[in-house]
Amino acid sequence: MVIQCAQTGDLDRAVRFGQEAASIARTLGDRSIEVVATTSLGWTHAARGEFSAAATFLKRNVALEGDLRYERFGAPSIQVAISGSYLAEVLSQLGRFDEAIGHAEAAVQIAETADHLFTRYIGLFHLGLAHLRRGDLPPATRVLERDLDLCRTWQIALATPVVAATLGAAYALGGRTDEALPLIAGAVEEFHRRPFHYRPALILLCAGTTYLSAGRIDEAASHVREALTLTRRLGARASEAHALCLTGDVASATGAEETEGEYHESLALAGELGMRPLVAHCHLGLGTLYRRTGDQAKAQEHVTTATTMYREMGMAYWLEKAEAEQKA
Repeated sequence: MVIQCAQTGDLDRAVRFGQEAASIARTLGDRSIEVVATTSLGWTHAARGEFSAAATFLKRNVALEGDLRYERFGAPSIQVAISGSYLAEVLSQLGRFDEAIGHAEAAVQIAETADHLFTRYIGLFHLGLAHLRRGDLPPATRVLERDLDLCRTWQIALATPVVAATLGAAYALGGRTDEALPLIAGAVEEFHRRPFHYRPALILLCAGTTYLSAGRIDEAASHVREALTLTRRLGARASEAHALCLTGDVASATGAEETEGEYHESLALAGELGMRPLVAHCHLGLGTLYRRTGDQAKAQEHVTTATTMYREMGMAYWLEKAEAEQKA
């Protein structure tokens, strides 16, 4: 029931069913049910933007030792590796990239040692996503290309669109929009045909990023509006914060002056959830906006904040952009 609720975007019910399963497992002393329920609670809390709760659950499974590190506990994937992968997702949202990459690499290693393809796909995806969030585009691209090839070769149909979209965003940020656009178009089409909400609105957010990078503003705006509506309906607050910031980016690209509201709303939500990379992106967006509208004092304040945060988190790609904005 947890998986079904998460797939259909009913995150509240997914948490309730996960809590019930964990309680029953403890009453029965059934470790298998408890481990799987703990994984489910971890990624469901992460989808809702409740990162502290998510990390608490996921770390329990990651701490399992010995042969238990390779057990599936009756689930389709190796639970320690899956928990480590989702923990990497949480940590990358918080800006703790070295830890995130370490957990994702460990997950991939477990999957490869066990020769378990489905677990490997999940580990590779979160490893690539962590690199992408940091702005490390070459390793992000390599890992996601490998993951997409795995999904296509072994026909992991539900996974292919989100991996393709994430790779498309990496291509777009790296200036390879001609390669990005077909991946994005196919992923969005498949998402609309068969919505899948494990990672709320990620495909739509990647589409918005890609079309914005390609200068196709109307299409970017359409996807971002859809993402914002969807994340609010699902109660996926972290994804909502991303959609708000991207809404500001798209509006700013049109030359509109009344765009700071979305940035400030995103900034408030990201700050509440501890999403330091997104906080930095909001400051950069605001700095760019204020420079264009002639408020140099505010522009300098926000860009300086973004620069400091990017440097602290080792986000070299974004630091370079912020420093270029300082000199503009």
